Amino acid sequence: MAQALFHKSTTACDACGLITPIPQVAEGHYFNCPRCHHELVKMPVNAVGNLISTGLAAFILLAMSLAFPFLGFSSFGIGQSITFLDTIVTLLESQSTALGILLSLFLLVLPVSYLIIIQLVAWSIKRNTHLAHIGFLLHSLRTIQPWLMIDVFIIGVLVALVKLYSLADISFGLSFWPFCGFVLLLIRTVSLVNQRWLWQVVTNHSATQKIEYSLAEKELLTGCDACGAVVARSASECQQCGHFVKAPNTASLKTTLALLFAAAIMYIPANIFPIMTTSLLGQAEPSTILGGVFILWGMGSYPVAIIILVASVFVPLAKMLAIAWLCWQSRFPKKKSAHKNLHLYHLTELLGRWSMIDIFVVAILTGMVQLGSIMTIMPASAALSFATVVILTMFAAMSFDSRLLWVNESDSNISKDKGNNFD
Repeated sequence: MAQALFHKSTTACDACGLITPIPQVAEGHYFNCPRCHHELVKMPVNAVGNLISTGLAAFILLAMSLAFPFLGFSSFGIGQSITFLDTIVTLLESQSTALGILLSLFLLVLPVSYLIIIQLVAWSIKRNTHLAHIGFLLHSLRTIQPWLMIDVFIIGVLVALVKLYSLADISFGLSFWPFCGFVLLLIRTVSLVNQRWLWQVVTNHSATQKIEYSLAEKELLTGCDACGAVVARSASECQQCGHFVKAPNTASLKTTLALLFAAAIMYIPANIFPIMTTSLLGQAEPSTILGGVFILWGMGSYPVAIIILVASVFVPLAKMLAIAWLCWQSRFPKKKSAHKNLHLYHLTELLGRWSMIDIFVVAILTGMVQLGSIMTIMPASAALSFATVVILTMFAAMSFDSRLLWVNESDSNISKDKGNNFD
């Protein structure tokens, strides 16, 4: 069956742009770029079967998590329970409609869409049938994956419970544990997906496809950052997947810097204005991000206070500074610094979405604490500003072309042994 091996072909690394032949990669093995060591191909054992079973199990647990109460809340002798959907519905029905729409996308629409697409693609491969619009589906997987924030949400739930611990009695509903299982299975599903392998299988490329080139010809080639196919620099789209092809060009830095500048502007109101308002017995008390950190610190919840401080204050600022530094390095690249800069870039991609923890905390608190005149919690103006900062910095990182960092790197520095790494 085709999914057992990734046959010999030539690909371009989407991290550094190196054009390299790929050897046969059997199940349970992977192949890294010999220059930057970025993972190019990963073949889990029984990939298709695991994708189908894990995806179906995730659907079942998600259905269970929507059917029963998620969390219970009791204060001043009044108790209530909320479902997972209540965290979204409450925002949609309040004056925070935009925030509710964002959360519905991050927590429900995109995860469900991702799982549906995975099932369609996996069953198509298993049955060896042609699926209509397969290219669109594979591109959708690549687009959706960075925005899957269910794991960030579950950490936000735990932080919210710590904040409420001194004010109310908290209980876990029947849906809480299936939801945790759904989070783990979604993470597992994502880990099984490899774009290059999927494109290789669905396009049925020849097992002997390989590009031979001289040094002069190599300068006329580039890679598709969606599927890894090698194409001419003059091409407008990839012949394998139809994705728009762009060769490394410093002109792309303008888009990155524009997004970065917009994020920096939104960062100011996000930290100055209140992110949520707590009304207790008719008295409203606004709270900023730093104010919430101080409250948690005063309660003795030092680890949680540090998590919020790092994720909501330091990470967005550090990410903006890191991307600005990478843009500078791309414009004026230095020899022997590409590896360090690439590690920094991957780190900004990895940590950026975790800044959404505070937004999810506000969403959980809003859904749980609606006790009329006794106690209510509602999002404030900074919540949407802060969500905008996170989204803009993520877009800025996505628009950055890491291949620009490798302009002064010579192919003579390519490792002869680190390109073939096996589990």
